[in-house]
Amino acid sequence: MSVLKKEFIDRMAETGGITKKEARRGLELFIETLLDCMDEDEKVMIKGFGRFEMKTYKEKICRSPLSGEICTIPEHKKMRFYASETLTDKIEE
Repeated sequence: MSVLKKEFIDRMAETGGITKKEARRGLELFIETLLDCMDEDEKVMIKGFGRFEMKTYKEKICRSPLSGEICTIPEHKKMRFYASETLTDKIEE
């Protein structure tokens, strides 16, 4: 089951004892700041949670599974999240 943004904000507000408006603003500010850091190729490390970083993938030649046609995937970047050991341990409990 997936938790949508609205539901996540509702949970944040309830857990933190804040208004939904404050929770929404906090989440939007976190996302905006994270994206700014990713644009500048900075790593964001949150102790006890994990780190976010941009990873560059090299250009590669592949084959389309539907048509069998050979195509090229250009070099591109993706944001990656690496969970900390603390977070991994909490999930496994």
